[in-house]
Amino acid sequence: MAWKRVQPRIDPIPRSVVDPYSYWALGPGLQDFRLPSVAEQSVPVLLRRKAASWDEESWALWRDAVEDPDMPEQPPRDAEPFDVRFLPLTKTLRLIEHWKFRRFFQTLERFTLGPPLPSSSVALSGSKGTRPLHSASQTITSGTVIIGIIDDGIPFAHERFRKPDGSTRVESVWVQHGAAVNVPIGFDNGFEIPKTEIDNLLATCRKGNFIDEDEIYRRAGVADFALEGRKSQAWRASHGAHVMDLACGWDPDEAPDWRIICVQLPTATTANSSGASLAPYAVKGLEYIRNMAQAIAGPGQSLPIVVNFSYGLLAGPHDGTHAIELAFDDILRELNTTHGNKPMRVVIPSGNSHLARAHPTVSFQAAGDETVLPLRLLPDDLTPSFVEIWLPPAAAKGNRVELTIATPQGDVSPPLQENDSFILQYELADNVLCEARYHFFSASSARGMFLISMQPTMRIESENSPVPTDPVAPAGLWNLTLKNQGLSPQEAIEGWVQRDDAPVGYRRQGRQAYFDVPSYEIYGHDGRPLEEDDPASPVKRAGSINAIATGKNTIVIGGLLRKELRPPVYSAGGPITKPAGATSLHRCGPDALTVSDDSIVQSGVLAAGTRSGSVVAMNGTSVAAPLITRWIAGELAAGRRGNRRAVWKLAYDKETALPPPEPSLGRGGAGRAPLPRVRPSKIQR
Repeated sequence: MAWKRVQPRIDPIPRSVVDPYSYWALGPGLQDFRLPSVAEQSVPVLLRRKAASWDEESWALWRDAVEDPDMPEQPPRDAEPFDVRFLPLTKTLRLIEHWKFRRFFQTLERFTLGPPLPSSSVALSGSKGTRPLHSASQTITSGTVIIGIIDDGIPFAHERFRKPDGSTRVESVWVQHGAAVNVPIGFDNGFEIPKTEIDNLLATCRKGNFIDEDEIYRRAGVADFALEGRKSQAWRASHGAHVMDLACGWDPDEAPDWRIICVQLPTATTANSSGASLAPYAVKGLEYIRNMAQAIAGPGQSLPIVVNFSYGLLAGPHDGTHAIELAFDDILRELNTTHGNKPMRVVIPSGNSHLARAHPTVSFQAAGDETVLPLRLLPDDLTPSFVEIWLPPAAAKGNRVELTIATPQGDVSPPLQENDSFILQYELADNVLCEARYHFFSASSARGMFLISMQPTMRIESENSPVPTDPVAPAGLWNLTLKNQGLSPQEAIEGWVQRDDAPVGYRRQGRQAYFDVPSYEIYGHDGRPLEEDDPASPVKRAGSINAIATGKNTIVIGGLLRKELRPPVYSAGGPITKPAGATSLHRCGPDALTVSDDSIVQSGVLAAGTRSGSVVAMNGTSVAAPLITRWIAGELAAGRRGNRRAVWKLAYDKETALPPPEPSLGRGGAGRAPLPRVRPSKIQR
């Protein structure tokens, strides 16, 4: 086993805008990036332009790469600043490597890949339908509100989302994976289930007087066990069912005119949180909800919208410049600043990583100083692990920091410097076990990042492989050494380990790596987890906020224990990182806290399982967020603004009547807002 410095073959222009995770995904990490046992796969590509509109040359190159006859020959003048298209794996690599696309990459800020789908889930070029646009299912009233849900395991047949006459309040569901047989207008993948189809299924899938929800989901193609893939709706509970009930579930006789638009994310995106970006799917999901809401409102009309997106990541810039944050801010800003439009809000959880030991902060006192960050890579980890080390903005190009990596066996790498064009690779028998590279995000954050990518520490070999042949990284302590070459004491380096745990209901594959620093005290003298930081430890609890919850226009919510009236130990907060060139922060952490657990003893809150009549308990900031989504929907229905300031006021007003201690601004925002239970308290736990 040995380290070596490698000169990448990629041209410097595309290398400066392509997300660095993409090189690992299409290179040493390809077998973990690809879908297992799927021959033909397509990769979603999210790109963001520098200019306000396409220029003809770059549009022609993009059209040539996509090979989609549905794309117009001339660049659209009113296009979004971002675009998402699907490309075959081989074509994606060719696009990045071929010299003829150099001019195309010169016009981009960012180029990001998402997890692949089977090619059968992507509409063939030239075969997209021209179905009529969706229209309102009933007369629009002054209290009509659109609630968008982007999640996994959407239970669209559940009684909590029906009207008194038995029909559904769900206007449409976009399942982003599955056979591309009824692709939504203007989109490329998956299939759409409109309200008319859901109502027909509710009327015909019956056994006596009872609705057979299993049959509904089977016929709809989301729980058909003749097809491959996970079927979240077939399980007793799903993340999407719980979140959706908290956001917009009602007994049918009590339901207001809240119309629901759902996006079910691909299972591959939900199952693997360890590096492949969910950005292309999340951005198109929000765009779909916006477009559907406009179609329901009708020409020249508008409806208020609130969207719940209860997902999170650990690693990222944490300054509002993540690809998802930039796109969400674009969509919200464009819609909310257009004269005559009703408001659109997006609610995101603050994250559950307060005690994850995933976030070090390092400052140096003098040139030549060194800090060692011991990264604990766990055994039995079936997924890759990633670490991001972000540097402060630089006034001029130079080398202020260098990184070296020591493996658990003691093999020490050559130094990797800031602005280094080489990459480091740790190899065994021509297999890359670890790779480190430097990437500078010039257009968005104006900051550099070291990305360290590592293979799984264990693999399940096939029956035909009695001797393991696939590359695995050694478990144990990987020592990451940062040496100061020119940073001042005021310039801090920040690191994050990417999320690598299994979402609710999914089989555990990844095991979360963490920084195992001896000075980090986990428990106090009373045996309880410590929630405050020791200034002497480089690993911090503060600043562990969800990496896609630092945008300017989204509403971010943390968790609260209903009985104890304090944040649960996992609820993450700020501070965030100040963007380059900014004079002040646009947020300090979450906007407010609301209930994520009934108490320390009674973990979680009660909400719907996947079948009518079922109730389950789940916790986390992802179940606090939809409570605020529900509150905002009521505000919008009453004609009020329901924006970030309204959430601040809600929390501030509630806080004045609550006993101390008030949480810090970085952890609790404007304060605690213990909203009422969604499910009646008569349900005993």
